Amino acid sequence: MTPLLLALTIATGTATRYDPGVMQAVVANRTAFGPLDLGVEPEGYVALLDCDLLGRLVWLQAGQRIDGPYAVADCAAAAHRPALEDRGVAVDLSWEVALEWGVIDAPLPGFTVWDVPPAAKTPN
Repeated sequence: MTPLLLALTIATGTATRYDPGVMQAVVANRTAFGPLDLGVEPEGYVALLDCDLLGRLVWLQAGQRIDGPYAVADCAAAAHRPALEDRGVAVDLSWEVALEWGVIDAPLPGFTVWDVPPAAKTPN
């Protein structure tokens, strides 16, 4: 029997988005100077509140849709975290990811960020 991985919730709440081109600049800087050497090609890039998660892969869920992995390429500045938490922000999406998820004109509630895909099985 293959054991199940328990998916841990990293964040729940609203998804917002970066403007076009902003995340690409962040990714270029992180790749050159920071912790963004993933070894896999992610589906796209996101930012989370917690800077300890930079360089990690995460999965997104909204409703029944689950997709990933997405690379955590940016995080909230400490001074901005309380306001973002008060607004219920769970994740900022790159422009490209926002297009795929329909988060363009306004923040979209109902997102969960997972550390592994929910109900994922470990390989045999």
